Amino acid sequence: MRVISCGIAFLFLTAILTFAQLPSSSCDPGSHTPTGCGLLAEFDSQPIATSDKGPASPEAAPDPASVESSISSVPVETQTFHWRRALTESFTFLLIEQAYVIHNDFSWVVSENGVPFNHFWRDYTQSLSAWTHSGWNDGDPNWYGYVGHPIQGALTGFIQIQNDPTSEKLEFSKTKAYWWSRLKAGLWNAAYSTQWNLGPLSEVTFEKYGSKDRPPWNYNGSYPCTHHCLTGVGQIDIVMTPLGGTGWLIGEDFLDKEVIRRVEDASQNRFLIDTVRCALNPIRGGANILHGEHPWYRASRDFKTLSFKTEARQGQSISELPKAIPDHGEISFGFSHMGGSRCQTPITNHTTTCDAFSNGISDLSGWNTSVETKYLRYFGAVADFSRQYGNASENDFLFGIRGGASIARFRPFAELLLGAVQENRSTTSLPDTAFAEALGAGVDLRLMRVLGWRIQADEVHTQITSLQQNRLRLSSGMLIRF
Repeated sequence: MRVISCGIAFLFLTAILTFAQLPSSSCDPGSHTPTGCGLLAEFDSQPIATSDKGPASPEAAPDPASVESSISSVPVETQTFHWRRALTESFTFLLIEQAYVIHNDFSWVVSENGVPFNHFWRDYTQSLSAWTHSGWNDGDPNWYGYVGHPIQGALTGFIQIQNDPTSEKLEFSKTKAYWWSRLKAGLWNAAYSTQWNLGPLSEVTFEKYGSKDRPPWNYNGSYPCTHHCLTGVGQIDIVMTPLGGTGWLIGEDFLDKEVIRRVEDASQNRFLIDTVRCALNPIRGGANILHGEHPWYRASRDFKTLSFKTEARQGQSISELPKAIPDHGEISFGFSHMGGSRCQTPITNHTTTCDAFSNGISDLSGWNTSVETKYLRYFGAVADFSRQYGNASENDFLFGIRGGASIARFRPFAELLLGAVQENRSTTSLPDTAFAEALGAGVDLRLMRVLGWRIQADEVHTQITSLQQNRLRLSSGMLIRF
């Protein structure tokens, strides 16, 4: 489906932003001080005892017991599947996909009296019934089913692999361990795909495919259907996503082992190596971002630096460590301006002349505040509130996710928000409340350790009258990190 390619595109956008950060491994063989190599740096940096008579005697060598004690002090990762992390990453990916579904088919989402999920159970059972009687084709172009959905399957398969300690470091091989690990990834992929196509939070429940509210259409997209009707559901996705996705995943494993490995052996250029890793394993790169790693990261050969808490436990006092920039979340408050309305007709989405009400809620100014709390390295949950004033007053209540990565003092980000807008017209005391969604982007500039400045733009999409209103909201103001 269209949402697959755009969900992946969102992750790739984040990958581009994070690509400007440091290389994946500071353990460069040509480097004299492997400062980011975890335990290697700890032991390599220890001076070798010497005496005035020459090299140190065997008695002056480090005590093996102390070395073993230092190694044992590092927490050993439990060899069990990380269920909570895997479900969180999968749900985040689902939110990204569904946000685009809502943005692209907004008319169908609110087709039941302007309320999303109105008559949810009725529409859901009708969609399931339509699927059981459908054929192979779902009405989408072939590349959606044979390319787009396998991409979705490959990414969800990588989510399973990177959360399975017994699988994440395995490379392409003819071993039983490798093929068993990829089979488990395929099963995770199949479970996600089944939910996406038939589950309660599936594509059909959001877009009402196969329900009586969204009647079948002809192959050219026109209504009503006269022959060879399409309902938007079919068996192609439930089959091609797990099979094609697992094949795509194994293909990236093969390229990583047979091509990327050779580039790494032939060059010490980190930029070249990381570029080749991203170019030949793009879907793994998207999964890496969801996992909180750089898109070029490889668990099989990249060292992770020790955490702040681990370093402190190994004898370095907190006061000796550099003061970290707070990264748990942000609170922002500033000025906002809502631009003019661009109106569309429902269902057809054809641009049309705005009515008096839509014009009345244009060019409003006021304030905007938001609170973000990080739950993954590159992603956070957001609550966004604003109030605008002018010919009418408007309250916005939006909630969603924000993804971004820090590059020096800057943090570019994109956000996906859902909620409601409430309009109060001067001609009546009764407010009009409607469902709303917003897609936006912006950048944060770090001014001080905890203070920064934000500039962002969001396209707010709603339907208060018989027409749909699209408006650009610009906002800027101070932010505080915590």
